Amino acid sequence: MRFKNKYGNKKIHVNGIKFDSELESYCHKMLTILGINFEFQKQITLIDKFKYGKESIRAITAVVDFVLDHNGREIYLDTKGFATEVSKIKYKMLKHQLKDKQNTEVVWLHSKKEVMNYLNNLKKEEDVIIKQSPIDW
Repeated sequence: MRFKNKYGNKKIHVNGIKFDSELESYCHKMLTILGINFEFQKQITLIDKFKYGKESIRAITAVVDFVLDHNGREIYLDTKGFATEVSKIKYKMLKHQLKDKQNTEVVWLHSKKEVMNYLNNLKKEEDVIIKQSPIDW
């Protein structure tokens, strides 16, 4: 089932999972095939809700497509063929929030080729770490 939104990407459903784009679906499939653990569509609060006088101000949140816990690194991975001005600002806010946190990375991937290259490099790093680990039997 496909739905078109105002940014031109098509929302799709695959195996009961709703994806915001074909690129997001492709990344999910590749992560699963490569056996990389991830959280899908994690909502992150960038600014907590607050009161301004009598006015209640809602929290500002961002939904990150994938959060990977990979080899001691926390990777916030988003797939965007087209980044809006709002999404650019939210990801700057996310980077600011994570700036002092060790071993974190915020990554935007814009095409299937970028997804494939990035995930293959992650898998290669994992293989190198496994090969370099001493084996105690």
